[in-house]
Amino acid sequence: MVSVSMILMVFLAIAKTREDSRFNFSSFLKSVPYSGLLLVFIMILTSGINSEDNGAWLHQVRLKLPFLVLPVAFYILKPIPEKSHRWIHYGLIGVLLASSFQVIANYFLDYEAISNGINRGKSIPTPIDHIHYSVILAYATVSCFVLGILEPIKKWKIILFFMGLFLFGYCHFLSVRTGLGSCYAGIGVALIWYVISKKKYLIGLSVAALIVILPFVAYHTIKPFHNKVQYMMWDIEQYQKGNGKNYSDSERLMSYEIAIELIKDAPMVGHGIGDLRPLTTQKHKEKYGKKEKYIYPHNQYLFILTAVGTIGALIFFFGLFCPLFFAEDRNIFLILIFVMMMLSFLVENTIQRAVITAFFLFFILLNLGVKFGSVQEKINE
Repeated sequence: MVSVSMILMVFLAIAKTREDSRFNFSSFLKSVPYSGLLLVFIMILTSGINSEDNGAWLHQVRLKLPFLVLPVAFYILKPIPEKSHRWIHYGLIGVLLASSFQVIANYFLDYEAISNGINRGKSIPTPIDHIHYSVILAYATVSCFVLGILEPIKKWKIILFFMGLFLFGYCHFLSVRTGLGSCYAGIGVALIWYVISKKKYLIGLSVAALIVILPFVAYHTIKPFHNKVQYMMWDIEQYQKGNGKNYSDSERLMSYEIAIELIKDAPMVGHGIGDLRPLTTQKHKEKYGKKEKYIYPHNQYLFILTAVGTIGALIFFFGLFCPLFFAEDRNIFLILIFVMMMLSFLVENTIQRAVITAFFLFFILLNLGVKFGSVQEKINE
């Protein structure tokens, strides 16, 4: 859905420029919340200077092409009508609801095999990569609650809250920690926004207490969640014993150590994004021995620091966060998408994959460009 929406936005932007000849590229460059995103593409492009593997470098450049195209398209299309913004979110929620029924049905149809897989560190099968799916699900879940708060019609308000509760339970059913962490963080941000804007302090304290209690309840009532927690504890124990090179959490921790060593070797300019794979593989063999599969640093911050160094990372992340830093109106949806993205960066190299990169960039620009009519949906400095 996100990819189709991206293509549609580009075509709409082209159509609008034909109707309105006032657009010029210099005005786009002066709009820092949009043009700043170009720095993400530029830093990956220039990292080819010290990359020997041109094929791997070009692959990373292709992954960042949306940062070259979509900011221009959304700048041309702004302001995004509030109604369009809401219906795009309703569409996202609808897709997640529909897919949830298929995932849950598949789980119970193949219960024994999938449960045994969870006990060995595998995840419940999802339509796309389970981590990316869980992050998208988290955003849809929190969006349900925010849209419910903003909805003036009581019937639809109730429906949105019940859909949000269902998706929240579904997040625990999947038990993907990146998505769960993003969901709880998003709910926390939305709760603070609600309490401040509505001055409902007692409700805020009650929901905050419930958020603290819910993981413990889920541990004792939702079997996939319980099994995932048990496996995580066992995995970390294996890492501490030095036996974890083939387990997911241990691999993630090892990738952090390798990334930190590589950063120390080239702290200012990095190693070049095209050469990260052979360098991380070599470091892993030296430090932990051979294995079947070698992974990139599972942390977006460390990944970029390793690839382009401190100078390049500062420019990269400054460009990425320009919509948040320089937006005229920081609405709750814009803040939510950034909080979830920043949190996912701690445990995943999130925007090194096409689908999740497109998702985050699309909704960042959508939430940046929307023009709300209600002051309740704005958070100003």
